[in-house]
Formats: sequence, C-alpha cells, structure tokens
Amino acid sequence: MISPLVSVIIPAYNREDTIARCIDSVLTQTHKPLEVIIVDDGSTDQTVKVIQRYGERVTLICQPNGGPSAARNTGAALAKGEIISFLDSDDTWKPEKLARQVMLMVKGGKRVPCCICNANIILPDGSSKTSFNISQVDSELTEGYWVNPASVIATRFLLFNQVVSIRRDVFDSIGGFNESMRLLEDHDLAFRLALIGPWGFIQDVLVEKYNDSDGIGVIAMKNPCVHLSAWLNVVSGFLQQPIAPSGELERQIKISLKDGANELLAMDMIANGNCTAGIIGELIRIFLRIKRGARRRLPSWPQVQIVSELSLPVKHCDTSTVIRHS
Repeated sequence: MISPLVSVIIPAYNREDTIARCIDSVLTQTHKPLEVIIVDDGSTDQTVKVIQRYGERVTLICQPNGGPSAARNTGAALAKGEIISFLDSDDTWKPEKLARQVMLMVKGGKRVPCCICNANIILPDGSSKTSFNISQVDSELTEGYWVNPASVIATRFLLFNQVVSIRRDVFDSIGGFNESMRLLEDHDLAFRLALIGPWGFIQDVLVEKYNDSDGIGVIAMKNPCVHLSAWLNVVSGFLQQPIAPSGELERQIKISLKDGANELLAMDMIANGNCTAGIIGELIRIFLRIKRGARRRLPSWPQVQIVSELSLPVKHCDTSTVIRHS
C-alpha cells in the first residue's frame, strides 16, 4: 500500500518567536510523504525571514492579512495531498501524530472523513490540561472510531484545528473554513464534518498547544462575553444546515443556545455596574452552572461513543448537500 501524501498547512501572523519550533515539529514527523505549506498572513515582524531559512523544505505563500480562516483556505487550495492537516504557528506536534492519524483513516476507509487526537494545553503559568478532559470526550480506548461526533460537538467545544487531519476531497466538498468567522471557525467546520461520518479518534496526547501567546482565540478566551457571543453565533448556524439536525440532536442544540443566551444576559447584567443587576446576574450564572451539572449526569447527555472497529456500514450524509463556505 502506498502511504498517502499529507499536506500540512500553517497560517502565520507575527510569529517570529514560535514559528521555528512549529515547523521543526512538522519536519520531524515519522510520516514522510509530506508537503508543508506556510501562509504568512501579512506579518510585520521577522516571521517571513525565519520561514525562508527552511528553503525548499517548505512552501511559503505571502498574502495581505485576511485572518486565519482565509490563510488556511489559501493553503488548502494549493495542497496536493490526499489528506490535509492544520497546525497553528505557535503550537507543536509529537513526531508520530500524522502517522497514527493516517493509519486510522486508511484503515477506516472513505467513510471516515477525518481523525482527531488529544492535545496538551499549556497555560501561561506553566500548568496544563488536556483538551479531551476539558471537553469531556475521554475514552477508555487508546484509539478507534468516534461514531457520534455531531451530538457531542452540539453541546461543547472541542479543540480542533491543531488536532485534526482531514480528507482533502471532503474538506473541499464542504467548502473549507467560513472566512467571515474570526472566532470558533474550527467549531463550525467540525460540525459540518461531524454530519458526514465517523471520525478517527486517538486518546493519546500528540499535540502541544501553547496558550501563553496572544493569538485571536487566546485573547477572546480572556473575554467571556466575546467568546460566548462567538459560540452562540456558531451554534445557531448548526440549525441552518441544508441537512438540518432533527430529533435529539436538534433538541440538544436548542438547549445549548438557550443556556448560552441566558448566560450572556447574566454577564451583561454583571458588567453594567448596577449592584442589584449584578447580584441577579451572579445568581443566574450559579443557577445555570448547577443546571448544566445536573444535565450532564442525565442519560440523555451525549456521551462519546468510540468503537475499535467499523465492522458495519455507518450511515452518513452526502457531502454534496452539506453547507459550503467559499
């Protein structure tokens, strides 16, 4: 069997201090049919000069600043690989990351549109947490196939860009990243992929994500109102898909939207400076926190379902009818 070419796409903006460690982690991957495309998104520091030191080992594309989604789409449009994988320019991969993901995708066949792995999220104080633990998607299996990604993604955020490898034809068929989104654009893409079929799943940590830099997402996380507003915008779009979610999935999405809207209202009340409104806002947030905790203990709360083999055909959507973003 010929091992498929993997195209790695790295968007970069003012990352002169971190881009080298990022590129080095890609070039040391044990999966060798590799293409590395770096899209500099209008950097004003020495990022381009650092990239140029790698010569022909990487392909450098420079464009005016258009945001990370536009940069990733630019790289994907130029990619020659059967599989594409994204890495942010301040993060790194373990050497076996791509090899293990490719193996699962090849084994699962065309019905598996992508594969994700766990990540270690390193905080500014040096402490760390894993992305799977934060999102409650841990599994007892070291690896396998995730058969219900849509119901889980409808109810919580999962770190995505740095941990995923995607079939190039599927990425193209769903239109890539929505360039109008500057926050949580990966969550939007993840849901569209989740409508297609089961995902490859690796419990082991194969990514190091550094939250000590000032990327768009890290800055937004420091402002809960901004982050929650972006979440509501993305999740509301789930109900607008041409293949609209129905039944239990639709119910979970609507619950997420209602809780998010109430929490945003509470945050606004706390922020407006009025003492009475602030107290009410805090009480609302406490109530919502208790309510969410109780819901997560119910049998109806979506639990991650991982199987070691895909022995039976898995029902999935025709990608030609899934919403596109160009």
